[in-house]
Amino acid sequence: MTTPEDREREFNLREAELQAKERELKLREMETEIYQEQKHQEVDIEPQMYRTQKHNPSDSSIQKFGKKIVKFAKFAGFVVGGIAIIKIGFFVGMWITYLIMTGIIAAVGYQIFLRDD
Repeated sequence: MTTPEDREREFNLREAELQAKERELKLREMETEIYQEQKHQEVDIEPQMYRTQKHNPSDSSIQKFGKKIVKFAKFAGFVVGGIAIIKIGFFVGMWITYLIMTGIIAAVGYQIFLRDD
């Protein structure tokens, strides 16, 4: 016959065994988690790279005005250069036209006056 004290001891013993098993299971779970984390860390050896941006201080009003002047000067130079090229083209074209007209007149005069019949 079992006495109530024996039953209580048996329950305490079983409870201690269950707690030991629970601790063992928790330790195993923690070990597998740690192992998984280490495995992921070994795969991801490269550190994460972040996109960086260069800090450009804002331009002062004088610098902005200077940039506008430079742009305007470039545009004005382009316009003046274009006009000069057109004028030179007209001048050269005029002389080429004079030479061609003179050549045509000389050829017609040769045909009319100097050609042997």
